[in-house]
Amino acid sequence: MKKLLLLFLCIPMFLTAQTKKQKVIFDCDLGDDIDDAYALAYLLTQQDKLEILGITTCYGRTDDRARLALKMLYETGQEHIPVYIGRNTSHVDKRANWYADQFSWAKGFEKLKPQSKPAADFIMEQIKKYPNEVVIFSVGPVTNFADIIQKDPKILQKAKHIYAMFGSFDVGYNQKKPIDAEWNVKVDIPASKQFVQSGTSITYAGTDVTSQVKLSAENRRILKEKNTPLTNALTELYRLWGHETPTLFDPVAIAMLLHPDLFQTEKRNIMVDDQGYTRSTQAKPNAVVGIKIQEAKVLKILMNHYLKQSFAKKP
Repeated sequence: MKKLLLLFLCIPMFLTAQTKKQKVIFDCDLGDDIDDAYALAYLLTQQDKLEILGITTCYGRTDDRARLALKMLYETGQEHIPVYIGRNTSHVDKRANWYADQFSWAKGFEKLKPQSKPAADFIMEQIKKYPNEVVIFSVGPVTNFADIIQKDPKILQKAKHIYAMFGSFDVGYNQKKPIDAEWNVKVDIPASKQFVQSGTSITYAGTDVTSQVKLSAENRRILKEKNTPLTNALTELYRLWGHETPTLFDPVAIAMLLHPDLFQTEKRNIMVDDQGYTRSTQAKPNAVVGIKIQEAKVLKILMNHYLKQSFAKKP
């Protein structure tokens, strides 16, 4: 009888453990390439598994990126998710100051406001509040992380893990050699060097596992015909992006957490050279690198989530 009573008392604790959501932060350069929007859309569909503590923006016109995120959240009724602006680096060069066509979708949007706290401070605050519990998805240049390291060189080591769309290791954007210097790395090489040497637990979703995930014309048509606030936002942002077939680099970083069985990885020591290339060395491993992906299965998962959601504005 005592054993049955003990089992009965333990059931609620077991169920709570099973249903506890993973705390995450999404750090992005939304509005640059189109894949950030698809990554954010995918993330929003995973709130049965993930607790989104906040969205942070990085690189260039970070305020315009935040406005874009806020409008996506408003259109989909997800206003409970806060948005934090990273350090504006638009003064660095002409490319960083580029007003992306996607920004026009949210131009003048004022129904939601970003938080006043800087993105780096927010990330640090959450890591301190939830040590070894927070997973960070980094899908843009790592400027915010360099700012964090400058303030506290050890704090990122208290994050549970970082999944970063970062680097080209064995193959580049065209899935062949010569390997390209990956965008998120090369636009801020000093920050990238600090990031890879931070002692943080990092899994890299580099071009080796991201560059073959393509959203075909047929899938774009299907999303357009779904006609929900989320798919309509993706369709309009895709139109403003102005290119043909999107490569969904950034959603792959999220999929590496949620579907690790669809990836082959290796432990490696990673460094960044002065030209922004990510190099593997013979030193003790400091990261996990994605080597292969079952891209058809990943794309099917993404499409299923985009199509099954039913987000709408709150009345």
